[in-house]
Amino acid sequence: MTRHRFFIPPESFSGQTVRLPQPVKDQIIKVLRLGAGDKVDLLDNRGGAFLAALERDASGELNARILEAVPVNSEPKTLLTLYFGLTQREKMEWILQKGTEVGVGAFQPFISKRTLVRDRDSATKKRERWEGILREAAEQSGRGRIPVLRDPLDLTRAVEQSLKQNDLTLACWVHEKQQGLDEVLFGKNVEQLGLFTGPEGGFAQEEAEMMVAQGVQMVSLGPRVLRMETAAILAPALVLYQMGEMRAASE
Repeated sequence: MTRHRFFIPPESFSGQTVRLPQPVKDQIIKVLRLGAGDKVDLLDNRGGAFLAALERDASGELNARILEAVPVNSEPKTLLTLYFGLTQREKMEWILQKGTEVGVGAFQPFISKRTLVRDRDSATKKRERWEGILREAAEQSGRGRIPVLRDPLDLTRAVEQSLKQNDLTLACWVHEKQQGLDEVLFGKNVEQLGLFTGPEGGFAQEEAEMMVAQGVQMVSLGPRVLRMETAAILAPALVLYQMGEMRAASE
């Protein structure tokens, strides 16, 4: 039976003792019906993972005691940042959840000519919910780290950021007819990769031209037109597959 996994703030770790945050305690006790003696995996979001036993302290509070460190082999060697158009709630949550499961390392929403949502304030108000979705998806999928969620940027600024921070920046464009992901990535070993997928309606012609002029490589996802939320999940999966990150898991 798979053990339940919880990301715990690094400051909650003190020697072999882990002070469980109240929301985690509530989930353990009220939802999962676990108690003293049960074992869980605790992660510090810094790459460390530990097998721990739940136990009550002298005051009766439920906390945990570390038994041993456990390996985490689920994090891709390639740090992939997904740049995607800010969108409606359902699509946004879908992209964050499924992208985390696939292996995206960071999410960077952008605002462009055709993005349906353009209000940065609305994104700020939803950040707590979105970060909860990331955490739960990371726990469920066995990730070693919770992906980073960045504040929305204008497309031009997002392109500048990616070219500065990443070894390679790609953009999926429906009008690209010359090269696909396999051709661009074949034989490459990329530590940090920026990947742009378009908003509803795709990138405008002038936006695509700007990206190419700046140094972004355009790639095709095939002859079929994909919905934006489909491309935002399929493209990272294909990139990580091409980078050898979808092989059978090693123990």
